[in-house]
Amino acid sequence: MPAPTELLQERISRVQKILKETQNGNPMLVTGDANVGWLTGIPTDFQKDACMLIRPDKAFFVTDGRYTNRIPEIPGVEQYIWGNEHVHLYPELKNLINGADHLVCDTTGIAIDMYQALPKMLELDSISAPSGLLDRLRMIKGDLELKLIREAVDMAVATFNYMVNDWMPKHRETATDIDFRDELLAEGERRGAEGASFDPLVAMDKDADTPHPDMDRPATSLKGNHIMLVDWGFNYKGVCTDMTRMIIIGFKEIPEIFQGMRMLQEKWFDMVAEQLLPGLPASAGGDAYQIGVKAAGIENRFHGAGHGTGGAYVHELPKVSELPEGLDDYGIPFGQAIILEPGMIVTNEPGMYQKGLGAYRTENMVLITEDGHEALDKALPMHPFFVA
Repeated sequence: MPAPTELLQERISRVQKILKETQNGNPMLVTGDANVGWLTGIPTDFQKDACMLIRPDKAFFVTDGRYTNRIPEIPGVEQYIWGNEHVHLYPELKNLINGADHLVCDTTGIAIDMYQALPKMLELDSISAPSGLLDRLRMIKGDLELKLIREAVDMAVATFNYMVNDWMPKHRETATDIDFRDELLAEGERRGAEGASFDPLVAMDKDADTPHPDMDRPATSLKGNHIMLVDWGFNYKGVCTDMTRMIIIGFKEIPEIFQGMRMLQEKWFDMVAEQLLPGLPASAGGDAYQIGVKAAGIENRFHGAGHGTGGAYVHELPKVSELPEGLDDYGIPFGQAIILEPGMIVTNEPGMYQKGLGAYRTENMVLITEDGHEALDKALPMHPFFVA
């Protein structure tokens, strides 16, 4: 099922609201692929050849005749096929700006020379490209968007519980880690998912000793004793999920060396969680992870502590990773420098990896609230899951 039109209307209306409140009611040209996809739900192959012209009173989906039969039907959004008068898109936008003398532009998706030519081309007095305008709207979830994300999280949690409690005990003697991944995806779709939000990472023992294990490797049997890492997410009605949990297969308790890895990882996880608060920069969580890694005698952290997620795309701003000392953000919203605000969702996923042995990593989805944060997937414990 594509993104509900109500969700797309919510996103578009939020853009219109910000144009009224902060941009003097001027129209906005949205050209960035990801931003067009967020507002319309169109697939990736279509995004690069589409844009939107959004006025406070009306919105237009703009593309050319090749895509006529694929234009999304969004209540309140008019279709506009360019090419009727010009062989290039931008001159035709003059028909849509409704006499405005200023145009607000997306900061992505338009070439510098075209941006500089727009005032003359469209007979404008001025143009602007306010930094971070759409980035902030995408990061802070709307009411309906958050409701759908909660539904998606519940579905992802139920899917994982089924895999650990029902499927794996029945199939462990005959199945492989790749079978687990495939069934995880299939079960998610049976429960309403529209596919994976990223290629799931399902790896055991030494195959998991890197943050992004090779999923094209030969399958490994689930027989015997194993330490399995499962990093999975689903697309659902225009939103997505991203979580990681550990499964202990066959062992009655975690092997001693993994106990040490778990101790460090859980300590880092708590350190990061303490920094996921409104008013703090996203880099604070990354700094905490880096401090913990260095205190453990490890030279470099393995990856960032987390990232924005939950909306149309699984990897979004802000970045929960350290901002190197002395690096100015230059007035650009570098992902790490973004201040956390209520309505943002980030992951918390520090990991411990040992070459040739394996990994210990957990990951949850954290909603920043007015006075702290909420773990959206708290129904699924962070402790390791044992399968006898």
